[in-house]
Amino acid sequence: MVKFIGLKMKILKSIFASMLLVSVCGFATTSCNDDDGYPNKVEFLSGEFVVSKSAMALAGTQPQTLTIKSPVRPSVSSDAAWIHVGEVERSVSSSIYTCVISCDENSAYDVRTGSLTVTAGSESKTVTVTQYGAETVEIVSISSEGGVLAPNGGTFTVNYAATGEVNIEAPQWLTIVGSRSLNECSVEFRYSANNGEAGRSGDIVISLVSDPAISQIVTVSQEKAEISTDMSSSAIELAAKMYAGVNIGNTMEPPSGEGTWGTPVVNQEYIRGLKSLGFNAVRVPCAWDSHVSDAATNTIDPAWLDRVSEVVGYIVAEDMYAIVNIHWDGGWLETSCVNGYDEAVDKKQRDYWTQIANKLNVYDEHLLFAGMNEPGQQDQGAVNSSSINAIKAYQQTFVDAVRATGGNNAKRCLIHQTPYTNIDKGVSSEYSLPSDAVEGRSLVEVHFYDPSDFTLMGKDGEWGAGSKVKFYWGAANHIAGSDRNCTWGEESYVDSQFKKMQDAYVSKGIPVIVGEYAVEIRSTTDFPELDSDKWKASRASWTKYITESAKNHGCVPFYWEIGGDINRNNGAAKNSYLIDALMEGANAGKYPF
Repeated sequence: MVKFIGLKMKILKSIFASMLLVSVCGFATTSCNDDDGYPNKVEFLSGEFVVSKSAMALAGTQPQTLTIKSPVRPSVSSDAAWIHVGEVERSVSSSIYTCVISCDENSAYDVRTGSLTVTAGSESKTVTVTQYGAETVEIVSISSEGGVLAPNGGTFTVNYAATGEVNIEAPQWLTIVGSRSLNECSVEFRYSANNGEAGRSGDIVISLVSDPAISQIVTVSQEKAEISTDMSSSAIELAAKMYAGVNIGNTMEPPSGEGTWGTPVVNQEYIRGLKSLGFNAVRVPCAWDSHVSDAATNTIDPAWLDRVSEVVGYIVAEDMYAIVNIHWDGGWLETSCVNGYDEAVDKKQRDYWTQIANKLNVYDEHLLFAGMNEPGQQDQGAVNSSSINAIKAYQQTFVDAVRATGGNNAKRCLIHQTPYTNIDKGVSSEYSLPSDAVEGRSLVEVHFYDPSDFTLMGKDGEWGAGSKVKFYWGAANHIAGSDRNCTWGEESYVDSQFKKMQDAYVSKGIPVIVGEYAVEIRSTTDFPELDSDKWKASRASWTKYITESAKNHGCVPFYWEIGGDINRNNGAAKNSYLIDALMEGANAGKYPF
């Protein structure tokens, strides 16, 4: 069996179509009708009557079980004398029935076909039965004609018949959705828009678990999507469209590779889940230096560029906004800037952003670039005028490199970070944004973790003798007499900080990105005296207030999330109290533009 292996990062996705093989209880051409007191002919809603298979493939005389969902006892009949129908039996659920189907031995060994009619009340369904002389997998149909998929993404279904449990193997760019009903011989795939430079194709291999050599291959192909050239929105107009943002933190930025810091790799279902929660913008922190295939030329591995593009495609396909940056990345950029300008660092900045921008040029204004992450964060005390001049030089290189690639990048909105993404440093006279020949396409980024002894501090004494982690934020959540109440950084302070950004930037037509903000998750295991209810209320209040105040002052909020509050597999909320509070803040906050 030939398998398609041309795509990088191909993964095995297995599902098992359960086909129970049991002994035959009895032989008859039809089963008994209703004997439980149900009326024999009734009307009921479509969808209440479901048959597990539209086609059955039997090997020799080996039986299979047909499962039926029905509000009344169904009957099953056969149009062929060689097909035998067992008793219809009720399972544990009152609406689920099973029936064993078997065949006479086929002495001629020719493939033969018959059909079953399953009747429930006034409705009926037909099941095709095919008997083979040996174990087999057969493709019944594929919903996408000729295996040709839509360039802009979608779903398709493969219906198959098999004489046993199966494995299903597919290219990584196809996501198995799985069965949505009792249909055990149908698999649905979801795929994103093909934003690559050329069409792509791949093989879906369906094979028997008992003998993988017995298999069928479905080849699918997808042409590249048309490039959108809508770059009409200014930075202010784009910011106004961003309701609430979230980070895919600790996932694509580890130097050791995607998902090596305890989170799974990004999938499309997770992005859809984020959208369902209410987010419409996603920050994608990325590593690049650890994905270089040729250090002498600063060449990024094409496979990594493809992967980042794929994740951006997941986001844009949902009509969400994406931010791609150079994150910590081992510190070559944001740590080194403390020591002043370095020509080698500047060259690497130019080389990396030229490649990133060229690869992602196919995306329209839904994608924004951020040149750095937190420049100087690791040694804030050492950040001086020389450090800030280096930051400004690297940011200018970022602008020049991106604009030089042309296309959509000629007008793409670009985000610039204040020194260690600090508000006070960002509004000081020492810092200024890089020059850009394209007006109205710049944003500035800060991060917000104040009060830090409430949001970040890991343990008592970590920041000096006598320092203590604070649990309770906001006057309504303070506990009388507790030394765990926040003593700074509460509501009025938050407003005053964001007001600084509004006055310095927003009022001049430059919107602000709050690229990160979050409160560390705590437990009574680490802090036995923690009042969990008050702490949760404090965490929720802080998150709501930061979100609302940021928007009120023209700052787009992007929550820092690393898997503690949101399920990284499907995007569902793990801590609903937190996500609900965030969305309340997003709804209450109103941009001043």
